[in-house]
Amino acid sequence: MSSTQTKKPLDVIGLFPQIEDIVDADLKRAVIEIWEELWQASKWQDINDLQVSAEIAYPHLPHAQSVVTMALAVADAFAKHHNMEVNRDHLIASAVLQDASKLVEYEPGPEGKMRRTSVGKNLPHGFWCAKLAVEKGVHDEISHVMLTHSSGAHKFPDTLEGKILYYVDQIDVIGIFKDRWEKHIFISK
Repeated sequence: MSSTQTKKPLDVIGLFPQIEDIVDADLKRAVIEIWEELWQASKWQDINDLQVSAEIAYPHLPHAQSVVTMALAVADAFAKHHNMEVNRDHLIASAVLQDASKLVEYEPGPEGKMRRTSVGKNLPHGFWCAKLAVEKGVHDEISHVMLTHSSGAHKFPDTLEGKILYYVDQIDVIGIFKDRWEKHIFISK
């Protein structure tokens, strides 16, 4: 995927200051580079025009920032109440990258509505970002989260970091859009 134009770079750390907390310098650099590559490859001119999805006409950026904040709050609660350590580098990188593929999965459409690109129509959500992560040597566990964090994914996340993101992403969507979950009661004999 290539861009025919060069846009002004995004201030990725300004958008996601938690990136500064990533200890692994190579991972920190990769997260920033992936966001910037996706931004440059996208047809978006203003990051604030990207919405959560074609169905959810709510700005993507506050959603993504909320997911990062909530994920870290869950990790802090686990540490405080259960003495459970979460890999914060993986959690931050996964949280920042989980929806970055939307930059190339969608494009501006007519009348201010966004529409799916060929990437968005033909590849699973998160695939393009996971591909870039693999190319940059990012840990497989982080790429796995990008491919499994969505309720539409064919697999549930394997890692604790992935499970945290799965649930906080869904909770944030409930807060800004609506509850899409159903509780099923199973009675066993």
